Amino acid sequence: MSGTAFHPPGPSNPEHDNVLGAVLRQVRTRPDGPALRSRVAGAWRPTSWAAWAAAARDIAAGLAAQGLRAGDRIAVLGRHSPTSFAVDLGITALGGVTIPLPLGVPPPEVGAILRDADARALFVDPDFAGRLVGVDHRAGFVCELPPIDAEGALDGDGAGATGDLRARGRAALAADAELARRIDAMPEQLRGEDPWTILYTSGTTGVPRGIVLSHGAALYQGGALARAGRLGPDDEQLLVLPVAQVFGRMTLQAGIAVGMPTALGSTTTLDRDLVEIAPACFSAVPELLERLAARWRDALDAGGWARPALEHALDVGRRVSALQQRREAIPMVLAMQHRVAERLVLSRVRARLGNRLRFIACGGAALRRELAEFFHAFGVLVLEGYGLTEAGGVVTWNRPDEFRFGTVGRPLPGSDVRVADDGELWVRSPSVGRSLARDDEQPTVDEAGFLHTGDVVDTQAAGDGARAGWIRLVGRKRDIIKTRTGKLVAPQKIEQRLRAHEGIAHAVVLGEGRASLVALVDIDDDAMMEVARREGLGCRSRTDLVEHPRIRARVAEAVAAVNAGAAKHEILASFALLAEPLRASAGELTAAGVPRRQVIAARHAAQVDGHLADAVADPRVTSRVAPGT
Repeated sequence: MSGTAFHPPGPSNPEHDNVLGAVLRQVRTRPDGPALRSRVAGAWRPTSWAAWAAAARDIAAGLAAQGLRAGDRIAVLGRHSPTSFAVDLGITALGGVTIPLPLGVPPPEVGAILRDADARALFVDPDFAGRLVGVDHRAGFVCELPPIDAEGALDGDGAGATGDLRARGRAALAADAELARRIDAMPEQLRGEDPWTILYTSGTTGVPRGIVLSHGAALYQGGALARAGRLGPDDEQLLVLPVAQVFGRMTLQAGIAVGMPTALGSTTTLDRDLVEIAPACFSAVPELLERLAARWRDALDAGGWARPALEHALDVGRRVSALQQRREAIPMVLAMQHRVAERLVLSRVRARLGNRLRFIACGGAALRRELAEFFHAFGVLVLEGYGLTEAGGVVTWNRPDEFRFGTVGRPLPGSDVRVADDGELWVRSPSVGRSLARDDEQPTVDEAGFLHTGDVVDTQAAGDGARAGWIRLVGRKRDIIKTRTGKLVAPQKIEQRLRAHEGIAHAVVLGEGRASLVALVDIDDDAMMEVARREGLGCRSRTDLVEHPRIRARVAEAVAAVNAGAAKHEILASFALLAEPLRASAGELTAAGVPRRQVIAARHAAQVDGHLADAVADPRVTSRVAPGT
């Protein structure tokens, strides 16, 4: 480990209300305990709290030696690793403001973000660095992070340019007593209202905007989430969501708040990570859970399970789940059946998530109630919540000991939630951030401190509404469709029901000012190709799929099924299959995989308006193929 570390806050001065102080409290309590775990050369290696803090101190000094100062904004574009997390904390130890960026951001957008934020430095993944050549980002100092396969331990120098920066920082600390004093005093200097991070969010409009979150926001979110989840230092969480997004970033803060280790996993290795780490919890977006459920179903189909036994076990699990949701006693016969189902089927499937999982926290997009109930039938609790970057993270969340599927739970303690006359959700909490710029799409904060989220809730469906605590979301206020008849339609509900059908990756419902509704459907190529293989359709490409009558008929059947349970004004009159898949790189999806309605509607307007506008509802459900862009 490098030289003298920060002086951890002691009992005589516990009020270091900043992220650095939160880490240093864990250094004082459990210096050698694991703060992070990462897979190196096929094995999981721990990084202690003391090593993390010491590496951050070196990096802070190295940045100061490069001429960077407190208040400077510094971007980090890299994969989850102990080094990238040490850089993040090192920026905080300098008194700087971190701008984390996901690797999926196109290079021109990286340049635009760095210019907008006036970032003075950039840490970048080596695989991405070459793509920034020629991009005007104006960062005066650029440092490559080490490749994942060259990741060194934080109790050494580490590899590459970041390791060199640490070495320079340590030398500067030894040679410059004033620099050492400034760095070591930072835990005392930072206050809760000081800026900690800037998160860029494009929402569903595709226009990135920076949201400044404070140290106080991080501490509030981390503590509230850990308490709501009943988490402690003996638990361990798996982090697969990017810390460039508020959900992943605040998930990490929950671990810091209570001294809980965080294992740095990946969505691509999730199945293996869950078995090897056996976490108490992890956070996910609905799309990830949809894929996980699909893999479970495939494994069950291919695993030699007797179909009647499997169906019986699932039926028993669903009946037990329904009683648990209603807080009702389980009859003796059903309890005996459940014990048998547990031993023979349910526990064996659940072992794919490790043997310690208590819950999965889910957010970022709407979760299908059917999916939550599918997992709960196996004894896996999925707790849906609601939040947004502008609110600093989570606003409402179901709890392990109190949950209602189909809702996003109750407000976190310390958050004041209201419902406006038009159904819009307002929130006032310690974590509400501020925008770097104002625009028409930006949620506003009123004089009373309430953030107008732009999200509409169904207070009638939520019982007594937000004041009673349970909240069910309807959709984005700006996405609510008003048809020519004057009826209001929440398109997300229809889209969610369509996505529940095999082979549909995304659906975008349109109909503003029209006589009826239509849907643009993005098929799941892999799932539909499997359908084509099973049915011998001879399809070899996406073009073959979207043009094949049988594939269009399958989508038409899905649309008809959704229509069967819809109100008259929610019926889809027609649909079109997109010739090209929706892509985040093209600005059509958010980083969380949510379609950007306005972008998609504008991009496909010329191609589809002619045959979709004013479509007349037909029980056969008409369809077209929408040309690609």
